Amino acid sequence: MNILIDIGNTSCKIAFCPHCTCLNADVKADCLLGADCLRVLTQKEVIGAVKQRLDGRKADKIILSSVRKRSVRFEKQLEKLSERFFLLNTLFVNNLLAKKQPDSSDALNVLRNMPDGMGADRMAAIYGAEVLFPYCDKIVFDFGTATTVEFIDSSRTQSPSFIGGSISLGLQTRYKALSHFTAKIPYINPDEYLERNDICAMSTVGFNLESALAAGNILGIMFEIEGYMAAHVHRKVILTGGNAVSFGKRLDGKAVVEPNLVLIGLASIIDLL
Repeated sequence: MNILIDIGNTSCKIAFCPHCTCLNADVKADCLLGADCLRVLTQKEVIGAVKQRLDGRKADKIILSSVRKRSVRFEKQLEKLSERFFLLNTLFVNNLLAKKQPDSSDALNVLRNMPDGMGADRMAAIYGAEVLFPYCDKIVFDFGTATTVEFIDSSRTQSPSFIGGSISLGLQTRYKALSHFTAKIPYINPDEYLERNDICAMSTVGFNLESALAAGNILGIMFEIEGYMAAHVHRKVILTGGNAVSFGKRLDGKAVVEPNLVLIGLASIIDLL
């Protein structure tokens, strides 16, 4: 049994899977921890959630991806707790991939041209996309605190290659920025707005504050997605992250929605080790 931990800016996903589960992409988040904007999750909270849900089962490996600023203290304390409770060392994606050399034969050298300093979540999402669709060119959209777009070229004759990508504000970040930097725009939760309103029926022209914000931000991101798709029509489109289901609904089958793409990537990485 492998333990997969994906720590984002505002939440943490935890999953348990046997070896080679990633081959059929049957990786689902077992636990979602959230933290308010005034604090971050502690290593004790993360390990405590793992210990509770492991429920006596034997763990073989633990792998962790984190987008937060690297903390040697956090890593050491997390390793200490995992050794204490599971007799295991935690594998940190950030550290593992930072050590690989571009021309090495290391098992993790799956993608060519991966830049130094790339976020662990972006790396894991790219690995996950390669597991799901190994022989086609791809675009991966990840909707979180930031909206990231990754371009991957794949073929049967060459190893996969990372082409490049883009980073922009995520949906929640856009709404919070407007509230913070303007005097009269209040914060409106876009996730709650999406729950109350059908994204497929949203107008590109707003008639009040809420619908104007939706037209500019929710549909603004949709226009970004559609613009990339129009410029790269040959690529398979994969959506992941918090708002992937909503955006996928408006695309009406033109994209694959996989909320657990990062976890699938972590499962594929841990099976290579």
